[in-house]
Amino acid sequence: MFGLKVGRRRAGRALALLTAGLGLLATSTSSPARSTQDNLRLMVEVRDRIHRYYVEPIDSTRLVSGAIDGMVAALPGGENLFVSSADWASFSGGYDSTSVFSSAPLDNRGQLQLLSEAYRVVYRNFVERIPSDSLSHGAIWGMLATLDPHSSFVRPRDVGRMIERFRGDFEGIGIYFEVKRGLLMVISPILGSPSDGKLRAGDVIAAIDGVSTRGITTEEVMKKLRGPKGSEVVVSVDRQGEEEWLDYPIRRDRIEVSSVPYVYMLDPETGYVRITRFNEKTGTDLAAGMARLRGAGMRRLLLDLRQNGGGLLSQAVEVADQFVDAGDLIVYTEGRDPGQRREFRGATRRAREPLPLVVLLDHGSASASEIVAGAVQDLDLGLIAGETSFGKGLVQEQFRLANGAGLLLLTVARYYTPLGRLIQRPFTDDVRAYVQEGYDDVDPNAVDSLRSGKANYTTNAGRVVYGGGGITPDRVLAPAQYSEELREILGSGALFDFASSWVGGRDDWPASFGEFLSDYDVPGAALVALRAFLRPVDEEGSTDSGLTSIEPVAVANVDAVEGG
Repeated sequence: MFGLKVGRRRAGRALALLTAGLGLLATSTSSPARSTQDNLRLMVEVRDRIHRYYVEPIDSTRLVSGAIDGMVAALPGGENLFVSSADWASFSGGYDSTSVFSSAPLDNRGQLQLLSEAYRVVYRNFVERIPSDSLSHGAIWGMLATLDPHSSFVRPRDVGRMIERFRGDFEGIGIYFEVKRGLLMVISPILGSPSDGKLRAGDVIAAIDGVSTRGITTEEVMKKLRGPKGSEVVVSVDRQGEEEWLDYPIRRDRIEVSSVPYVYMLDPETGYVRITRFNEKTGTDLAAGMARLRGAGMRRLLLDLRQNGGGLLSQAVEVADQFVDAGDLIVYTEGRDPGQRREFRGATRRAREPLPLVVLLDHGSASASEIVAGAVQDLDLGLIAGETSFGKGLVQEQFRLANGAGLLLLTVARYYTPLGRLIQRPFTDDVRAYVQEGYDDVDPNAVDSLRSGKANYTTNAGRVVYGGGGITPDRVLAPAQYSEELREILGSGALFDFASSWVGGRDDWPASFGEFLSDYDVPGAALVALRAFLRPVDEEGSTDSGLTSIEPVAVANVDAVEGG
């Protein structure tokens, strides 16, 4: 049994497929969901699109080798390995493979033959029955793994959900929820949704249409609570202070989910806006929020883009257009061909003097967030505060694959700020390390080395800004430092559990968030109750701090935007 899942991504004239679970006598005779020819055409279509449109030239042989690696990696169980002829000598301990394998370059016909042979060997001979789609999808992911960390493939069943995320709406009952310790908990109903006025923060949905939700998964919640507009679902709620479950028939509707959920005044002159993602309505939602804040007397703005992983390029431009002047360069992209440069400029003539502006970033701010922050910084429109952003500056174009086989999101260009700073960080084929480096405090994101070794650029106002990947803040805000006890409390989810119980049992909350922000004081009774919650009484009647007994909870697939 070999300790490798996949071999190196190089291909030769022939291939060796070594599988711990390859049953050479057990040939599958069942018909695949898609025909072998359909799956081979799909793999070839993806290869050809990469070869034609990818941001830089790619060796087709490398793609074919990656595709075979991906097919082998998709096999369930066992230690399965693809070894190209180029790798065979080192793999076999120096055995002379020239009589068995040839490492001569493959032409297009040879590549297709190799891909077809690998597919058929795996599909016909693997010890277990394999869904044919899993092999073709594995091959696609294998090809993409030879490119960059952001090119991706969306399976047909996931396309609708992706479209909903970018569109900013879905059909369902309209709640933010969390599955925690096997319980389906309501974080809050979405304002104006069918659940608004029925469900409350802290409610536990104990049953859906009479079926218990104990142990339910996030995916199952989405399937049960979402549905066509006008259809009805009955949710049974276990609410704090109620002896019996409360049954609520709820008629599903189209739910609008704003990507600008928080818009309010921090003080009489300072407005605050939080953008959580860039979907089709972000520019419109921001304009409405800004008008509301100006009407409330806003004279300066705090724009929060922390943990905003990006979204649509068009919406990044539309958001930036609300701060730049007409004709100002916001961002430009460059593809494989130098003549493919595309510039995106402000379209709206500024009607008033720009507001004093601070943009908040952290390691989770990426892509569209970095486009907005880069324009603000390069054009001297405001200050950037926080942490160096993630550094995702690759442009993905959507390609619909034939016969509804899914979407290919392929990198076709790179983003540059108005001064020519490349937003993308350097990367290798170690995707896990790439993602980790974007979020940790190790160089290039460490506070003590933010500017070390980075290229300098000078704005019209004489301010120095920095390239090298990501947006380097003008003012570094170090992450808050918490005691070990507080980190344990925050990580355990205990505060959410307590707040759900406390909020769910009371009706005396302020009518609006603005009223809550300006007038609400945490009552002493809440603090006493929280201390009691964190210091449970043991069986012998004595109290314990309870901190070390709170086990951190791993919340699976929580996405408040994708509510039910």
